[in-house]
Amino acid sequence: MSSEPSRPQDKVLILKRVPVFASCTDEQLHLIADRTRLVEFKKGETIYREGDPANAFYIISSGRLRVFTANGPDEKTLTVLHNGDSFGEISLLTGETHSATVQALNDTLILELQKGDFDDVINRIPSLVLYLSRQLSKRLRTRQLTSEFSEATIAAMYSATTGVGQTCVAIALAASLKRETGKEVVLVDFRGGHTHRAWLYPEDAAGTTSQHVLLGASSDEPFNAEISTHPLGFNMLAAASLFAEDGGEQIIAPLLSFLTNRFAYVLIELPPVLEPGVIKALVQSDLIYLVSDHDEAHVLRTNALIRQLQEIVGTIDQRLKIIVNLLPGVERPMATAEIAQQLGRPVAHVLPCILSPSGQLTLEALTQTLITRSAPYTIMARYMARELSGLLVGLALGSGAALGLAHIGVLKVLEREQIPIDIVAGSSIGALVGGLWASGRSATELEEMALRFKNPWDVRKLFMLDLGIPWISLMIGIAAGVGMGWLAGVWTGLLCGFLVCMTVGLILGPLVGGPIEGARLMAQLEQDFAGKTFDQTWIPLKVVAANPMTREEVVFESGRLADAVRASVSIPGIFKPVLRGGNLCLDGGVLSPVPVGVLKRAGANRVIAVNVFPNATELASYRQERQRRRAERDAQLASRSLPIRVLWRIRQEVIRSMSPLVFDVIMRSMQAMEHQIADVACRESDLTLRPTVPGSHWLEFFNPEKFIRRGEEITLQYLPELKRITRRGV
Repeated sequence: MSSEPSRPQDKVLILKRVPVFASCTDEQLHLIADRTRLVEFKKGETIYREGDPANAFYIISSGRLRVFTANGPDEKTLTVLHNGDSFGEISLLTGETHSATVQALNDTLILELQKGDFDDVINRIPSLVLYLSRQLSKRLRTRQLTSEFSEATIAAMYSATTGVGQTCVAIALAASLKRETGKEVVLVDFRGGHTHRAWLYPEDAAGTTSQHVLLGASSDEPFNAEISTHPLGFNMLAAASLFAEDGGEQIIAPLLSFLTNRFAYVLIELPPVLEPGVIKALVQSDLIYLVSDHDEAHVLRTNALIRQLQEIVGTIDQRLKIIVNLLPGVERPMATAEIAQQLGRPVAHVLPCILSPSGQLTLEALTQTLITRSAPYTIMARYMARELSGLLVGLALGSGAALGLAHIGVLKVLEREQIPIDIVAGSSIGALVGGLWASGRSATELEEMALRFKNPWDVRKLFMLDLGIPWISLMIGIAAGVGMGWLAGVWTGLLCGFLVCMTVGLILGPLVGGPIEGARLMAQLEQDFAGKTFDQTWIPLKVVAANPMTREEVVFESGRLADAVRASVSIPGIFKPVLRGGNLCLDGGVLSPVPVGVLKRAGANRVIAVNVFPNATELASYRQERQRRRAERDAQLASRSLPIRVLWRIRQEVIRSMSPLVFDVIMRSMQAMEHQIADVACRESDLTLRPTVPGSHWLEFFNPEKFIRRGEEITLQYLPELKRITRRGV
């Protein structure tokens, strides 16, 4: 273990990624940063042991930690912590010794806040007390089931009005949780109503439970009789009677506490009213899903409800997730970006419309949709379930120009082996491949698209015939042409104007960002993406570009896919940068060649990184092999006739005198830099695939087969590890 100095601003950036400090102001974050120190633990080192006294609160800056308990020689892993996770606060709050051992899985940087400073901070920042008390309450609900560490979660489903599909969303989430986790799920119906009942209960179930039975929730036998099984596999409990009888809200907290001892996930569906029982249930919930459709009137009501909740319940930002349920027949629909702007917070999930032959959404149509695993609605419901259960798997596709065609081979194996991927982030070529895949193109289709460029001219014409001519060069050319035309005639003037315009343009082009305009590339992207937007992707997508002025990542998650990808592939010094959303955008590989951090910040619990840059050892081996082949060729050439040897030498000298071109120097310099950044970024991934092809040229798009084949080979080698990370059986 070693302690390292760190700038306060660096600590603040780390603290902003931690959920416990999400609601803190910059002033409060600086207060906390001033009291922390950055500590490094090497792989295998122990942060604290089971039974040690609690003396600090910890926040992971980078790396991974294993939390486990030991019983003699046997160890049981409880969980793995990643960057942004915090730990140690429960023992500080309860005054108990640590109940588990925490050990570094790899070199890890941790922010440490000593006990005295921790006490001072929570006294100065009251909002932290509420969050930490909720965490303590949640941990106290922790139980052991079949010798495995588990933690119950309570999630509330709520809306500002009826008719927005709240019950449909609740059923889809409950069914998806049961399918994805295999754990016990119960949906508690506090809503009631005859129309509502038909969606939730089997025909032989009453759909209502007396308050007397709920009062005796500590007794299993009468309670068990009230639990029914939904056709989609999860459990149901009717509890609307608590809101119908006097004093019923007093039973809500004990009831939910009782349920957390029996079920891994407790979903509660609440009526669209703001009464004491609803408030009590919301306070007890770990997560609140606020459901709306995209109707303008419903969005306005949702906005008003959020303000009311903040006044009555208190700070809910860390627990609130907005769900937009797209429904047919909406008269005044709003776009997702408009809804987010109106509500003043991001939309967490957008559920696509379910179409049925009758035009009305029915339980049968929902059931059939959820059975179809490839249906867009099912995919989004599955994403919500995996996010709630901590199973989200992210795929980070890195930059690398033609080397990035290996991403297609990786995707082919992931598709074939049905490895679940929940969110994709890509930089440069990774943004292009990942964007096309997320927009609905299969890996096989991507391979066919790559094979369209087997003719080298098809690639080069995107560059060579798309020179950016600045307006000033056009004006200078016109002035020169008019002057020469006045002196020597019209045709001479036209020729002179054209030559001057091109000459000045070629000189000034690189000086205004890059000689390649990118119009032909943009036209190709618009054709490939067919006008699709981020809202139309089948899984969430993050496209990463870089703003050289602010030295910050620009992460695109809304708008047109083609626009975002064009920004992400703007190679510095080659393509002109583009303005998107007020940001000057360059190639995403400049700052984030493998966007692992983007996925971590988006909530991915496991990240698979694809890094296509060869390392120094691989390049050295390639150079040795190339020198060996050159020696063999020279030996063969020595036996050939003198004219052939002379022609060969002339050819070699011509190539040597013209190589490397300036574009090649720029690109290889950039890739050398990206290689270093990518290695650092991949340390935070759970698995890094390296389908490298040393010695390949960055513009070798005309030879896609070797890159795609290499992507398949490497992914197949790591298939058992991929299945372990994504929790699939081998």
